[in-house]
Order: sequence, then C-alpha cells, then structure tokens
Amino acid sequence: MTATFVPAPPFKEPLTDEAGRLSRAWQGFFLALYARSGGSADKIDAAHTAAIAAVPRSAQIVAVGGLHVGGDLSGNVALAFYRAVATVAALPTAGVGDGDWAYAVDGRKVGEGPGAGSGVPVWRSAGQWFAVDSGAAVAT
Repeated sequence: MTATFVPAPPFKEPLTDEAGRLSRAWQGFFLALYARSGGSADKIDAAHTAAIAAVPRSAQIVAVGGLHVGGDLSGNVALAFYRAVATVAALPTAGVGDGDWAYAVDGRKVGEGPGAGSGVPVWRSAGQWFAVDSGAAVAT
C-alpha cells in the first residue's frame, strides 16, 4: 500500500462557513484523513479477518493454568498470561514449568541499578526466571 499524504489541519480557516456548513478547507482535511484511514474499507476489520484466517482453528488460548489446545481463536484477543505478579523473591518455584511467564514487580530493566528495579516481565526456563528485555536472570 502506498503512503497517502495528509495535509496539516487548516487551523487558520474557520470550521464552518456563513451557512453553518463545514468549510471547504476543513472538508479537504477530513476527506484526506478519511482516505488515509482506508476510506470505505475498514483496514482494522480487514487485518483482523486476515489474522484469523492465518491462525490454525485447532488452538485456543485458555486463561486457566497456561495454554491449552482446542477450539478456534476468532473471539480471542492477544493477552499475556502471567503465572504470578510478585517480587523477584516471591516468584513461584513450584507448579511452574519452562515457558511460563510472570511479572517481577521489583525486577530490574536494562539500565536500572541494583535495588532500583521498576518491574519487568519474566519467563521461566531451566528452573530460573529470566528478564524478557535482557535475557539475563531477573534481579532486583
């Protein structure tokens, strides 16, 4: 798809003319926005339809104890399912497996100093929790 030029809003022009109708300058601006957002074709609905068609109908995300197979995805939305939202020290070690996600509320992002963690998503692998942004074992 090629880029569509959208002019700057005509702020110096009045919004309506003497008859109370939308002025030509503002009509041109709103028509450009309309064209840029897809005109009569709803690009968001089209993208949703294409995405649903690309997903196998044999998988369904179930927010109970992780991911499970079965059903279709047409009614689902993208979500991250955390096994826990806790401090690094309180992240679970029992009942979790490789690939599980959690959120360490005091985990350090890249660039945060010791004791200054502002929270980071983590995943479980080989018996450890790893920070998503760095790939290193999560620390506070």
